Amino acid sequence: MKKSAIMFAVMLACTSAAYAGEMPTDILGKVRASIESRYPDNYSMQKTLIDDQVQSYDYLQGYSPSSVPADVFEKIKDSIESRYPYNFSMQKTLIQDQVQSYDYLKNYAPSAVPSNIFDRIKNNISSRYPYNFSMQKTLIEDQVKSYLALNK
Repeated sequence: MKKSAIMFAVMLACTSAAYAGEMPTDILGKVRASIESRYPDNYSMQKTLIDDQVQSYDYLQGYSPSSVPADVFEKIKDSIESRYPYNFSMQKTLIQDQVQSYDYLKNYAPSAVPSNIFDRIKNNISSRYPYNFSMQKTLIEDQVKSYLALNK
């Protein structure tokens, strides 16, 4: 029994050391604690999820899309980070989705909808959901589809 407890402690220390250079230890500790509490006896799941969190954290440290103005990107990140403070995999997924939606909306202009109507649709939705470009994309597309259906 003591032998297995010692082996577990050594394994835990080695695992922590493997991540030490990539993610600050205080953040890694919170990530690990969350994952370990969800999967207390499933070490392969813990390792897989911790690896994913570390990779996502590393990715986010250097992610700065040139297509999105820096101030807009910071608002996107701040909103998502506050909702998922130690879930870097979720942050990565949601931030990438927001950036893709922002890029899409920059060029989206359905020719079948008069520009004054489309501008009202966009302005109404963007004022209700500022910096949530995924929601804006979904709602704007829905409004355009409905407008087109009503005006056949």
